[in-house]
Formats: sequence, C-alpha cells, structure tokens
Amino acid sequence: TGANAVAIIDAVNASLNEEIIPGLPPGMSFSIASNDADLINELVHALEEHLLLGTLLTALVVWLFLKSLRATAIIALAIPVSLLGAVAVMYFLGYTFDTMTLLGLLLLIGIVVDDAIVVLENIYRHREDIDPNPKSAALNGTNQVVFAVMAASLTLVSIFAPVVFMQGVIGSFFRSFAVVITFGVLVSLFVSVTLTPMLCSRYLQVSKQHGPVYNFLESGFRAVERFYRWLLRSALSFRWLVVVLTIVAVWPSGFFMGQLGKGFLPEEDEGRFLVSFKAPLGSTLEYTDERLAAVEKVIAQHKEIASWLSTIGTGETGQASRGDIFIRLTTREQRDLHMYRIIDQLRNELAQIPGIKAFPSPVPPLGGQRGEPLQFVLLGPDLSSVAEWSHTLQQKLSAMPELGSVDLDLQLELPQLTLHIDRTRAQDIGLSTRDIALAVNVLVGGLDVAKYNDLPGDGERYDVRLKAGEGSFRSPDDLNRIYLRGRDGKLVRLDTVVTLQQGIGPAVVTRFDLRYSGNFFTTPTISEGAAAEIVKQTAKELLPPGYDVKMIGRAEEFEKTGKYMLFAFISAIVLVYMVLASQFDSFIQPFVIMVAQPLAIVGGVAGLWIAGMTLNIFSMMGLVLLMGLVAKNSILLIDLTNQLRTEGKEISEALLEACPLRLRPVLMTSVTVIIVMLPAALGFGAGADTNGPLAVAVIGGMVSSTLLTLVVVPAVYSLVENGQLRWRGWLKGRSSSESIRETSP
Repeated sequence: TGANAVAIIDAVNASLNEEIIPGLPPGMSFSIASNDADLINELVHALEEHLLLGTLLTALVVWLFLKSLRATAIIALAIPVSLLGAVAVMYFLGYTFDTMTLLGLLLLIGIVVDDAIVVLENIYRHREDIDPNPKSAALNGTNQVVFAVMAASLTLVSIFAPVVFMQGVIGSFFRSFAVVITFGVLVSLFVSVTLTPMLCSRYLQVSKQHGPVYNFLESGFRAVERFYRWLLRSALSFRWLVVVLTIVAVWPSGFFMGQLGKGFLPEEDEGRFLVSFKAPLGSTLEYTDERLAAVEKVIAQHKEIASWLSTIGTGETGQASRGDIFIRLTTREQRDLHMYRIIDQLRNELAQIPGIKAFPSPVPPLGGQRGEPLQFVLLGPDLSSVAEWSHTLQQKLSAMPELGSVDLDLQLELPQLTLHIDRTRAQDIGLSTRDIALAVNVLVGGLDVAKYNDLPGDGERYDVRLKAGEGSFRSPDDLNRIYLRGRDGKLVRLDTVVTLQQGIGPAVVTRFDLRYSGNFFTTPTISEGAAAEIVKQTAKELLPPGYDVKMIGRAEEFEKTGKYMLFAFISAIVLVYMVLASQFDSFIQPFVIMVAQPLAIVGGVAGLWIAGMTLNIFSMMGLVLLMGLVAKNSILLIDLTNQLRTEGKEISEALLEACPLRLRPVLMTSVTVIIVMLPAALGFGAGADTNGPLAVAVIGGMVSSTLLTLVVVPAVYSLVENGQLRWRGWLKGRSSSESIRETSP
C-alpha cells in the first residue's frame, strides 16, 4: 500500500496501551506475538550506521591518497549534496527509508565520491604540475575529464534502467534501489562538474613543502607507480601473452559458478520463524492440543527462544488436527546460534515426538501459510492416481537426507459420514434435498440466523447461531433422531429418507492449473537450486507420462529471477555499448572498455564462492552493479589515452603516459567502493545476511577488475588500435595500387 509500517505499528501499540488493555476484564492479559517494527528498526539503524561509517572511511581513503584536508573536505561535501538529491527524488516518488533505499544510498557514497575524486584529482594535478592559477586549473582540469565522468555516469544509468522496469518479485525488491542509484548518479554527475570545480577554484591549496606524513605516503605511492609503469611496459611488450593469461584467468569462473549454491533469498536471521504441525487426520481438538503440549515442551528447552504463540485449526480448512506455532527469538546479542541453526536443531528434536509431525521453517517472505524454502506440486489427471504417485515420490525423496523432512499436504483419509438420500421417498413425503441438507446443517453445524445489538452494553453486534444443544450428537446413530416435517405436517425421522454410510475421503481437494495436485514442502540442507534439480530429476525418472512436477513459492520465483536477470544483463550490455559508442564515436573502443566486465564477474563469483554464499537475487544484483562500476575505470584510461593521441602521440607512448596518470584516481575510486561495502560484507549489524552477498560480489569484482583492468585494458587497446591502423594502411595501399594500375598506359 506504500504506507509506513513502523508508523502504523506504533499507532496500534499506542491504541492498545491507552484504550484496549486498560479496559480488559480481570484475569485477561494481552501480549504482542509479532512485531515487524523491531526488525525494520534494526535494519534501518544498521544501514544508517553503515552510511555514517562508510562516509568516514571514504574521507579517510581520500585523505590517504591526496594528503590534503581541504581536498578531503571538498570531496566529502559531495556526499551529502548528492544523497540529498536522491532523497528528494524518493520524496516525490513516495518512497520511504527502507532496507533497499538505504542500501542504495549506502552504495551511492562510493559512486558519488568516484566522480568528485576524478575531477578533483585532475584539478589538483593541473595545479601542481601544469597551471598554478586556481580558476584556470579548475576549468581546464574539469574539461579534460568531463567527458569520462559523463560517460561513466551514463553507463551506470544504463545498467539500472532495465532493473527499474523489471516485473515480478525481483522488480518489487529492487525497483526503489535502482531508482535511488539512477537519480543519485545523475545528481552526482551534476555536482562533480559544477560544485566540485567551484570549491577547488576557491579553497583547494597546493603546497610544494610537505610534512613527514605526506612524504611517507607519497613515497609509498611513487613506489607503486614505478612498479605499475614497469608492469604496463611489460604488458605492452607481450600483449598476446596478456590476452591468453586473461582468458586462462577467466576460465575458472565457470567452475566457481557451478560450485555456488543457488537460491532465491539468502538465509537471513529475522529472529522469528514458524513451526507447522499436524496430528493424524481426524484427530480431535483435545488430542491435537495434548500433542501440541509435547511440542511446546521441546521448544521451551531452548534458551534462545523468547516467546511463542500456538494456534490450532489454522489455514483455509480450519482442521482441528493442524496448527502453527509462531516463535520469537531473543536478540542477536543475547544468543550465539543463527536462526537457521536453531531451526535445524528443532527439526531433529521434534521428529522424535510420536503422534504429531512438526515442520520448522522461516516466516514466508512472499506470503502464504508455509515458509519452507522448497515447495513444489505434483500434477496429474485424477485424484487417486495423484495421491498414489505423490506418496511414492515422498518416500523416494524422504530417503535423501539432503532434502530434509518432506511434507505432503495431501489428505485422503479423513473419516467421513455420507448421507445417501432416497429421492423417490423424499419426494413422496414432500421433502427436497435442500430441506434435508439444511436441517442437518442447522442442528449439527449451526447456522447464523440473526444479529444482536448490545446497545445498553458495549454497543457491539453479535451473531445469533441456531444449533442443537451441546452433546446432542455423539455418534452417527444420533443423526437418525433428527425429525423432518413433511408436506402433510407430520414429522418423520431422518433415517426414513436417508441412509448413513461411514467411510474415508479427502479433507481438501487441491488443484493447480486446473489439474489435481499434491503439495510438497521441505527445508533442504543443501541450496534450494541443487535441491530443486534433485526433485526434478527424481520425478522425471519416477513419474509416468501425464504426471509432472512444478516448482512453486521461492523456487518458482528463483526460476523467474534467472530469466529477469538474463534480460537485465543483456539489456545492460546493449545499452552500455550504445552509450559508449556514442560517447567515444567508435564501434570498436566500447568493446575494449567492456573487457573489464568479465574480469569483474570472475572476481564477484570467486568472492561468493570463498565466502560460502549462494547465488541469489542480492548477489545477482551485485554482479549487475559491477558491470557499471568497473566500466568507469576503463573509461578513465581510454579517454585520456585518446586525448594524448589527438595531440600526436603514438599508441604505446600515449598508454605509457595516460595509464600511470590515471592510476591514482582508479585506485581511489575502487578502494572507496570497497570500503563502503566492507561493513555489510563483514556481517556487521542487522540485515547483513541479506546485504552481505551483494557486498561480497561487489568487493570481489572490484578487486579483480581493478588489478586486471590496469594491465589487460591497455594491452587489448594496443592490439585493437594497432590492428585498425594496419588494416587502414592495407586498404590505403590496395586502393593506391589500383589507382596506379588504372593510370598506367
């Protein structure tokens, strides 16, 4: 609805404390079973801390590279200005501060600083080495990099444009995130080419005399720069070797991708989970309650559990044999175990309780009554055969420990009493089928016949239900004592026109896509993607033609996510190429710039593999984000190289001059992005389980792409540009030869 969940919950709590709880009768108490505001506030508070910490760490990185407090202050000022611009867009679009928008703002810190760093560093270099005049140095320094900054920013915008228009669950997850990043980048572009140069022209100072700290840091960077010059010269001397080694380095990414577990969402510790339980079909409420007490006894032994709420008869059918337990854990600081480890322990302990089956699972992230990560249905033409094959498949899958406890929500053995009406005799007496059914329904089940307004009392309206007295029907034979009034006004017993037959039948008949279905639920001990593949392969080998298995819930959404992400990747590549081709006025150079993207994907995937994380929607979004971030470094190198070539320098000479000059801003921009993402990657604060995969993917990709881009992109650029020169020379020589032959007598 777009409403503020925390504000609504606070208003409800205030109403409870001020109006409802004081009016409760003696002996009645009131407690809150679930409060999402606590989790939301934790997540928001953690991201706010990350925002502050990221800003401070970014300022420290800038100071270490530039060794100037004024330069650091100028760049740091770009952060709040750009973030406020993004917040203003959020306000006009109706977005609130939630986990996704705050995550976008956190990432913007590294991005907006990138643009300001590139501009300020170039102005600083102009002031120090070329032009001491503040205004002209600011103007010329900005003009030299404005093209690169604009191309880099538009590249990022192109990356997130497809995300804004994504459909489905992933669209709802990341649309606000993409909007914040997109408009934040545009504001950052404006700030970096207007506010930053103005501040540099007035307040940036360049001194020729420096203290020992400056000299120490500068000597360290000069050593790095000398090593890079040697490495770059070697790479340009052995360009094909660099390309071959790069291909060899990229090749293992397929291995890492195959080894990654795959799932829809990461395992987030929300501090709450569900236990769905069921007693044998047809159990009385008293029996289910007695078995529930045994389950609660096991739950009470876990010190990590703060409270729980048990209900019987939940769900659409309201069966007395089924129910749920909503469990709240203590805070993360008060316990050592992760929520998923507690779920694993409970699953093993509850499996030992006789007379009841209990299935712990996370709270459903996408709605629904069950929270198991892996849910699927078996579809077939008729109910009996679907039941038979469903039980066979359940037995097969239950023998695989990696799939956990497999629950089948197909109940065909509910004790039932069927009424067979003698229609001929009923018609002779003057009774219709409706009359008989209504009489049985009213007396046995009850029927709301009126409303009662308690105006002198509490003013509420109550239903008036008509039914037989308590204890009137204790056995099926008691139904025969129901009397019906015939056409002539005489009363006749029910067994005069009805024959009762006891048997068993389905509690619920489920259909999926207009076919009979059996629903399966399980929490596997392996990744959701691997478990889903096992289920599909087992079903393919086991089921006859006409029967198939379809994933639902998170597994279904993950399959959709793969398609959406493939669309995002392809769209982003096409849009980035179009932007770069228009900016560089070349069809070839965009490919050189985009060489850095597979290098980043390798690092991102390897980082996820090393950290033991899965490929989920957050890590996928991190890989998409990398495509725009790493292109910025390549753009900086290629843009300055092109400028030097227009001044008449050879390709190798231009590369050997441009790349070392751009080494400092490339390292600064990469390190700032890594530093900003570091708290989330290290698991600090609430929400780290969710944000961690995105942060790890970004950090891994930035590390690999930065180290490789500085060498690989110049080598590929040299190969491509020299190849074009030779091709043009060959074409020119061929056309000259043809002209000579034509003019010969």
